[in-house]
Amino acid sequence: MSPDVILLNGTSSAGKSSIARALQRRAGIPLYHVSLDTFTDMFLWEAITDPAVKQRCHAIGVDNFHRALALFATGSFGLVVDHLILMPEWDHATRAALAGRRVHFIGVRCPLAILEAREKARPERHPGMAAAQLGHVHRNQTYDLEVDTSAATPEECADRILAFIRSRPV
Repeated sequence: MSPDVILLNGTSSAGKSSIARALQRRAGIPLYHVSLDTFTDMFLWEAITDPAVKQRCHAIGVDNFHRALALFATGSFGLVVDHLILMPEWDHATRAALAGRRVHFIGVRCPLAILEAREKARPERHPGMAAAQLGHVHRNQTYDLEVDTSAATPEECADRILAFIRSRPV
């Protein structure tokens, strides 16, 4: 049986990447951290000035992420998927890519005021991005577990996720 997949879904600045790194440190087994941001940030955004080209580049980055996710899912290591499922098509593509693997869907939540403060503190973030995503990212999603990064550190969230997974029947 293939190792598990932990899918973290939440807005920008919610803490998904920090939780993913904590999971890698605490799991006791090798885990790939496969992040949507890795694929969309392959472009040098400040060099792309045409909004239509930016939109196309972003769409290509998302499509490449889903294609690569399917490849990672065929491997022999567990995955921590750091995603931002904004559209039904992304949800379908993600589920198709991970078909055949045991997936634990984890909702990563955080109140808007804290998301906005985190955005302001990080120069690579665009103010208002999390607010724009908040109404979409959790829509129509059913989670096995939810964590609130305003109430727990990334390590505490990782410990809670791992305890939950270990308590589930195989």
